[in-house]
Amino acid sequence: MKDPGRPALADARARNYRLVLVDSVFVGIVTVAGMFLPTFLVRLGASGTEVGLLTSLPAITAFLLAIPFGRWLQRRRNIVPWYSRLRLVAWLSYAAIALVVAVVPRELAVPAALTVWAAASLPSTAGLVAFPIVMDGAAGPQGRFDLLGQRWAISGAAATIGVILAGQALGFVAFPANFELLLVVCSLGGAGSFLVSRQIVIADQPPRPAADDGTTLRTRIRGFVQLVRGRGTFLEFEVRAFVFTFGMGLATPLLPLFYVHELAAPNEWIGIIGAAQSVGGMAGYLVARRVARRRSGVTVLLPSILVGALVPAGMAVLHDLPTVAGLALIGGLAMAGAQLGLFNELMARVPREHGVTFSSVDQTVQNLGLIVAPSVGGLLAVTIGVRQGLGIAALVSLAGAGLFVLAWRRGGAS
Repeated sequence: MKDPGRPALADARARNYRLVLVDSVFVGIVTVAGMFLPTFLVRLGASGTEVGLLTSLPAITAFLLAIPFGRWLQRRRNIVPWYSRLRLVAWLSYAAIALVVAVVPRELAVPAALTVWAAASLPSTAGLVAFPIVMDGAAGPQGRFDLLGQRWAISGAAATIGVILAGQALGFVAFPANFELLLVVCSLGGAGSFLVSRQIVIADQPPRPAADDGTTLRTRIRGFVQLVRGRGTFLEFEVRAFVFTFGMGLATPLLPLFYVHELAAPNEWIGIIGAAQSVGGMAGYLVARRVARRRSGVTVLLPSILVGALVPAGMAVLHDLPTVAGLALIGGLAMAGAQLGLFNELMARVPREHGVTFSSVDQTVQNLGLIVAPSVGGLLAVTIGVRQGLGIAALVSLAGAGLFVLAWRRGGAS
């Protein structure tokens, strides 16, 4: 006898796929605003430190508040509406920045914009915590590579096209109105994402145990620590992922210095290198999902992180711009596979009944690396040089890749 629930489940999953892929177009539109926001602040007179806050503020918020947000979201029966609302509020911050800059005195524009950005990091962090659970629920355990590969490829393509169009359109309107209009238009993509993503349907979260009610804060913290410590495979994954991403984070501030000071690359070539990396990323998502379909997630993850770890070392010995662009394309290809592989490995180790809680721990650990690693990378550039710093970044990333290989040989990778 056929199970009458299976056709309904298949229909719901197919509908979720369509919604997620449409949503990815709107995500790509919003991403354009994030790409141009640093340039906007620089043209408003922002210092290097102030531009650096654009990266560090969200990471600091995620490090400090991801776990409290995760505990709060874990109590929500249906997480999808919260996920949609939180992202909408975060993305409307681009329009809010445009409005604030338009009305405040010019000398206060940058501090005012950063204040809005800091406030927006709160719903943004909560949305990031919810993201893995919503995507995993929409895709199912066997569909992560397929759905996320398509999603990130489409959003990358939409962002690339949007950046090209926006770059041309900025020349038709005087500054600062051109950037203000761009931020407002891109915020409309956030509204479109909200209308689409709120229709995603996933299983309700298990109800919170009644025993949790009325307990003291100390008891709840102790229970939280015991819960996470009891999931050894999750903690081992977090250590491996942290080492790898820390190494890649070391290279983040070194690469722009490498292009400008070591290669003396003109703006045109820096644009070509960035475009090559983007094209590699889009191709990587598509290739990774096909390979994972035919083989397994680990056949994508291990080669991707090994190649990704070697890219900074390759950069460190190059002097030819076309070769650097080619290596950037390979790096984009590898990091796309690594991103998909790491997401798949994470969700394979997260217990369904505590998904948001464990996602918040992951956000906390990985954002610690995003806070510390770029600062250490900048210090390496000053003390030992850019090329040598890239070599160290490669060694740290290779250490992380080695931990994944050891886990796979022990049978710890799925």
